[in-house]
Amino acid sequence: MTSPPQPEPRYYFAYGSNLHMEQMKRRCPKSRYIGRAQLLDYRWQINDRGFANIVAQDGCRVDGLVYEIDAADEAKLDVNEGVAKKAYQKRHLPVLLHRAHAPLYRRPVSWIVAKGGPLAVSRSPSFGPTIGPSPPRQHWESDVLVYISFDYVQDSAPRDEYVQRLNLGIADARVLGVDDEYIRHSIRPFIPIEAPEPLSTSPPPDPGAHQS
Repeated sequence: MTSPPQPEPRYYFAYGSNLHMEQMKRRCPKSRYIGRAQLLDYRWQINDRGFANIVAQDGCRVDGLVYEIDAADEAKLDVNEGVAKKAYQKRHLPVLLHRAHAPLYRRPVSWIVAKGGPLAVSRSPSFGPTIGPSPPRQHWESDVLVYISFDYVQDSAPRDEYVQRLNLGIADARVLGVDDEYIRHSIRPFIPIEAPEPLSTSPPPDPGAHQS
């Protein structure tokens, strides 16, 4: 008796605060890390809601990380990204995927975080080989989930609380091979290296805010 066919993996392209694996572990507990990727003919921005977004622009690119997710994780992402409230919309786009080296490829994000994060795992000789068969090191993935806002597309300043979270994501992305020049030219014009000091009179972060 043959086993039922396995469902095709679902890939998700993160370009904002979900670059941070600790946050990704909380939001999508079953996610696995696949590699870094580039989305062509889009540019990165902080939009007029104060969160990361991408807008179509010929000749530009957006760098990010690709995770494998299941249906439950995708449903959680839909909530976090505010799909029902039209904060972001879902699209499936082609990305140029650079598969992660062993021992990071297809490792559960929760495992990577538990072992000290991507830097600790990539430097340790004690962790085992990759999980499952490996695709070519670099190839096009044609059907990758991306969250995009089409209603909030004006360049703007980030929310204060978002700066720290995005800097944590940038740190993980750099370890995983996202290009420093891309970070400097595309992200740093919007995101300072240090988060602003919170004011005692500042209102707390909006718990209903949805961000990428």
